[in-house]
Amino acid sequence: MIRALIVGELQSDPQQRTAKNGNPFALARLSVPMGEEGRISCSVIAFQSEAVTRLMQLRAGATVSAAGTMKVQSFTGKDGTMRPTLDIVADEIASTTPRPRKPKETPAGRAQSVPPSEPFGDLPGHDDIDWMGA
Repeated sequence: MIRALIVGELQSDPQQRTAKNGNPFALARLSVPMGEEGRISCSVIAFQSEAVTRLMQLRAGATVSAAGTMKVQSFTGKDGTMRPTLDIVADEIASTTPRPRKPKETPAGRAQSVPPSEPFGDLPGHDDIDWMGA
């Protein structure tokens, strides 16, 4: 196996399934650019809870980075040509696509949305770093 970091676009919405032991896992397929040679398809499977959660927050078309162990394979297409394919067991998932915002609860019990100036305001410690300070 090869330790790899790949970047591509989700071809369809990820799917969540449950293993025989009861643990959830997520499946996705990425379209990864190969320079002038076009694109290659990459199957992604995530078992770690953080990676499963992050992958399930994304939708088709999102740009995704997946890090993990990768296996390179090939298959014969319908036209008879050999084509490469990638399989990655991802332990880290990242995306520049904003996550859906969770409404904040107000004392009256009504939901209040996160202001657009703080897209990651729902994360713990989001205000720990002073990005504008010297």
